[in-house]
Amino acid sequence: MPYRKRVPEFQAVIMAGYGNGLIPLSDEKNNMPKALLPIVNQPMISYPLAWLESSGVSDVIVVSLASGSKKLGHYLDRVYEGQLHISMEIVDDNCGTAQALARIKDKIKTDFIVISCDLLTSLPPHQFLDMHRSEDPTVTALFFEPNKSEGGPSGSAKENEVTQFVGIDATNSQLVYLNNSDEMDPEEFSVRMSLLSKHPVMNISRLLQDGHLYIFKRWVIDLINEVSIKRTRASLKEHVLPLLVKSQHQRVLADREGVTKAAEASLSVNPSTQALALSLSTTQAPEIEDRSENAQWKSPVKVKAFVVAKDVYCGRANSIANYFELNRYYTKITDKDRNPGGQGQVGADSLVGDDTKLGDRTSVKKSTLGSHVTIGKNVKIVNSIVMDHVVLEDNVKLDGCIVCSGAKICEKSSLKDCEVGGGFRVEKETQARNERLVDFQEQ
Repeated sequence: MPYRKRVPEFQAVIMAGYGNGLIPLSDEKNNMPKALLPIVNQPMISYPLAWLESSGVSDVIVVSLASGSKKLGHYLDRVYEGQLHISMEIVDDNCGTAQALARIKDKIKTDFIVISCDLLTSLPPHQFLDMHRSEDPTVTALFFEPNKSEGGPSGSAKENEVTQFVGIDATNSQLVYLNNSDEMDPEEFSVRMSLLSKHPVMNISRLLQDGHLYIFKRWVIDLINEVSIKRTRASLKEHVLPLLVKSQHQRVLADREGVTKAAEASLSVNPSTQALALSLSTTQAPEIEDRSENAQWKSPVKVKAFVVAKDVYCGRANSIANYFELNRYYTKITDKDRNPGGQGQVGADSLVGDDTKLGDRTSVKKSTLGSHVTIGKNVKIVNSIVMDHVVLEDNVKLDGCIVCSGAKICEKSSLKDCEVGGGFRVEKETQARNERLVDFQEQ
C-alpha cells in the first residue's frame, strides 16, 4: 500500500508585529522587538509557542517585520528548544495584519490558526479547538474580559485599545455583531431589526476584547488577499473579521466583496465536515435546495465567538500597562525555585534572573529582575521590571518602573512610574515621575 503523507489539521501563524503600544520598550535602536520582550525573564513569543505546541500543532509560521527579523530569527534558530517546526517569513514594516497574511498566502495549505505574539493565556488549547471542530464555522474568534489594572507605568492612563461593541447570540455562541465604539454615538446604540429578528437573544458587551486568536477556513486566506488589495494597511480585526460577521446577514455585501464567491469556490472543491457527514448519512433526509425567488438566502459564512471564562487568565501585552500587568501576574504564579539564592532582600512575590548581583540592604518587592543585573547598596525596587544587563547604583529608588536592557541609573536617583529606554543613562540624583527617559531618536 503506497505511503500517504499525513496532512496536518491546522497550520499556525504567529504575528510578531512592531508593537506601537509598547514604545519605547520595543524600539529597535537599543531595545528588542516586541516578540522578545521578557515576561518573567522569558521571551514573550515563548508563551504562544508553548500554547501551540500543547495544542498538537506542529507547523508554525512566524511573520516578522523586517526591522526585528534578525534578533527574532536568532532566537528561533539558536535559543528556542521546543518541538515545533518553525519557519519565519519577513514582511515590510508598514504591513497591516491582513496584508502580512496575504504576503504568505501560498504557504497556507490547510485551515489555519492565527495568534498574536503578545497573547498569553492559561486556557487549555483543546477547549478552543474543540469548539471549532464541533461547529465547523468559517472562523472562530477568541474574546476575553481584561483584568483590572493594579497600577504601574501608564496604569492610570486610558488604554489605546479601541473598545468594541460585541454581539453574541446567547443560544449558539454565534458572533453576529461587531463594531468599534469610536464609529458610533455613545448615546445611541443601533442594531438592524432584521438582525434582532434572527437573533432575538443576543448578549451585547463593551467589555470584551478581541484576543487576536482565530481559526480560519483555508479559503479565507483568498478573501484576506482581496481585502488587502483594496485597503491600505488592512487589518484582521478592523476589516476582515467585521466583513465576515456582516456577511452572515447581508447578501449584497457578501456578493459585492467577493465573500460568497470565495466560499462557494472552496466548497465545490472541499465540502465542509458537516456537509460531508450529512451526504453520507443513511438517516438524514436529503436537503433539497430551493432556488425560487422567495427562497431565504443562506449565507456561506458562519462566525463563532469563544469567550474565555472569568476564572481563566487571558491577557495581551499590547500596551505598556498591559505588559506590566502580565509580568505581575506571571511573577505571582512562577515557580520561585527559579529565584536564585533565596536572598532575604527579595520578596516572595518577586523573581530574580541568573547572575544578578544585589548589594547590601537592597530590597526587591513585587518586581522582576532580569539576568546579569548589577545592583548597588541600599537600592529599593518596588512594583518594577528591570531587564537584562541593567546597572543600578547605590541608593537608587524605583517604584512602578520599567527599565530596558543595558540602561544605567546613577546613584541617588528616584524614579516613579517611568519607562527607561534601552542603553539610556539616568544621571545621578535624577528625580522623575511619569516620564519616558529615552534617547531623542527613540521618541
